[in-house]
Amino acid sequence: MSNTQQTLAKAFALHQAGNLVDAAHLYQEILAIDPVNADALNLLGVVFQVAKDFDTSILLLEQACAAAPDYCAPLVNLGNVYQESGRLEEALGAFQRAICLDPKSAAAYNNLASCLNALNRYEDAMQACVDGLKLDAKMCDLHVNMGNAMLNLGNAENSLKAFEKSVKFGGHENPNAWFNMGNALGDLGRFAEACEAFAKAVELEDANAEIHYNYANALQQVYRFEEAVQHFEVALTLQPQYVDAYCNLASAYQSLGESAKAVELLQSAMRFDPDSVDLHWNLSLALLQSGQYEQGWAEYEWRWKTPTFADFRRDFAKPAWAGENLDGRTILIHAEQGFGDGIQFIRYLPLVAQKGGRVVLECRPQLKRLFSTVEGVDEICALGDPLPNFDVHVPVMSLPYLMKTTLESVPRAVPYLTAPVNSTIAPALFETADYKVGLVWAGSPTRKDNLMRSCPLQDLSPLLGISGARFYSLQVGPFQSDLQDIEGGEGIVDLAPLLNDFADTASALRSLDVLVSVDTGVLHLAGALGLPTLALMSQPTGFLWMDHREDSPWYPTIRLFRQPHPGRWEEPVERVRAELEVRVASRGG
Repeated sequence: MSNTQQTLAKAFALHQAGNLVDAAHLYQEILAIDPVNADALNLLGVVFQVAKDFDTSILLLEQACAAAPDYCAPLVNLGNVYQESGRLEEALGAFQRAICLDPKSAAAYNNLASCLNALNRYEDAMQACVDGLKLDAKMCDLHVNMGNAMLNLGNAENSLKAFEKSVKFGGHENPNAWFNMGNALGDLGRFAEACEAFAKAVELEDANAEIHYNYANALQQVYRFEEAVQHFEVALTLQPQYVDAYCNLASAYQSLGESAKAVELLQSAMRFDPDSVDLHWNLSLALLQSGQYEQGWAEYEWRWKTPTFADFRRDFAKPAWAGENLDGRTILIHAEQGFGDGIQFIRYLPLVAQKGGRVVLECRPQLKRLFSTVEGVDEICALGDPLPNFDVHVPVMSLPYLMKTTLESVPRAVPYLTAPVNSTIAPALFETADYKVGLVWAGSPTRKDNLMRSCPLQDLSPLLGISGARFYSLQVGPFQSDLQDIEGGEGIVDLAPLLNDFADTASALRSLDVLVSVDTGVLHLAGALGLPTLALMSQPTGFLWMDHREDSPWYPTIRLFRQPHPGRWEEPVERVRAELEVRVASRGG
């Protein structure tokens, strides 16, 4: 063995042992004697890649390729550096040339697949993986890249199988395998399992901000907010300008009832990206939840720039109203968001009418008959119907901003809604000496957070044994059938068949003594009618219910009973039961 070969072997041993500085010195000694030594150029190029000196690394690897045009390894390494430095098309070319030199190199196919994934060419990446797996069916990284391609093509089930194979074939020590398995499980809604996969990835690669970020997101999905905070904070320590981590860390703090802390974080993050739609949108929610209404409602206007609201933006030929006097002009106030939102903010219409114009209201069909009783409405039409002529327009949830609403100036007088006189609800249903209690335990199944905010009817069973109380169900939709499965359910008067719209619901509510409800449109309606209401609030709650309060600035007759922990209804239900017993006893006395 020549001296050069001996020096190269010694340098390579140091390289493998992680002693890159001494290895680099020896590679440079070789090159001082033999400037075109392809092995030394190749391996020194890899050292500079590790040091993130990509320009020097590329220069050395290109020299290695020129010195040994038929040598596959420098081409693969050159492709790796190109890819890591963002020069994806050049990386692709390098990997393709490497495969031409060595068609039996599974590693070259794996790197090609990785590059194709980075270029969003997922079908081509899958084919590269198929070709590589024909050469080495047990290569862990090939299964990872196959899984990544499938995941990006929306095939989470098969991507998960690929990641499981990668772990089986040695990927149990590969953080990328566990990380992507967590992503696939998250896409499948299996968040508890995703947390386990991400935990493995963190254990193997603790200094990766993206792994901590995705782990924290999964933890939020299973309501482990304190742990989510920890991992978002690690992600920000590793990557201080990680705007998405700021957004989601703020969300975790909001879920913990620490919205003031969320506001601080989001305002701090804006120095990195002052025009970030996500930062402004999240800031609006945090400000409103913390009671900072004036700035919060201003920030809430950013909703129209978010992807979620883009499809609901109305582009009328007429100008948007900016809050000025109307001077006889016609204003269209148009619907947005859910039933509860419409009911909550319809209170602003009399204030708009005071601006001296003609008010046309557009609302969801189920609210049309109810809203016909609102003071100041000149004409009302259902969403989807032809609109009359108007001069200016405004979405209903922009009214708090335009009216410069603060926490102290919320229009809180109730009732501001009344039940129409032509109701189908027979008064005879409510002819009882018992204390009449309405029940609503679930919201709309179309809402993403419905399972969290809904309370299983079985969890309300402690209420049903209260002597002197009679219960009425105002639950509509698929959860109405829960009455068939609960012991004592036969004693609950089911009003659902009589409730065709919210006007009917209002007529039923006015005949009750109290409502017990989770966060639904019916809860808002009871508050708007001024009915005493005991609200069962999930943890976290919606931003308009604020932090920790037992009351609401919007609804004086609503009392809030909050979960101490996500998903646990025992304590608030017990407190509601005790409150009902006091009310029933007081009535009997």
